[in-house]
Amino acid sequence: MKKLLRILVLIMLIITIFQIANMYALYKDQLEGEYTSSLGVWSIKVNESDISSGDENLTFNMTEDNLTYVDSEHVKSQKIAPGAQAYFDIVIDPTNTDVSVLYTLNIKLDAVTTAKLKLVNVENYFQKEGETEQVLNEDVYTENEANTHEAVIPLEKINDKYLNYIRLYFEWENVEENNESDSELGQTENAKINIPLEINLKQYTGEVIGNETG
Repeated sequence: MKKLLRILVLIMLIITIFQIANMYALYKDQLEGEYTSSLGVWSIKVNESDISSGDENLTFNMTEDNLTYVDSEHVKSQKIAPGAQAYFDIVIDPTNTDVSVLYTLNIKLDAVTTAKLKLVNVENYFQKEGETEQVLNEDVYTENEANTHEAVIPLEKINDKYLNYIRLYFEWENVEENNESDSELGQTENAKINIPLEINLKQYTGEVIGNETG
């Protein structure tokens, strides 16, 4: 009798453990499912290049092939020389993203050895694909001396399917001590000006940007 009782207790114990294990597995699956469904999607394109995760850097090289030159009466059309300006366009497509975006542009002008360039202006606006109406992005900060530009793409603009357009203007400075290298660059056929541009994107969580921290 005692032996039978022990067997029954053992069977009941096994059944209880099995039920608890099943309940835990179901609970764990439910938690994981809820957590997965609550994660925001991060899918961004910058000039058609995919950025698939946060805190990721993308580097562009701005050259004569992708710079647009501002017409000047003193410089031949679509050419640049000391005193003239050029600009580079960036298009950020965040329309498949579920969170606000904060990005920083670091323009590596110190890496340019062929000419003395400076960042003179940045235009930043939102525009829907195929439309002409532009909406100024007011949540931006530019530090010309540091060659950086920081901005926020708010979730409301992302939900409304806006693209973010940035136009960077550069000027070739006419510096006296650079006359010799400027002349050499100007006389070199098919000479190229190469400007590295690093873009860092991450989720925006409400922090202030630029000099607003002071």
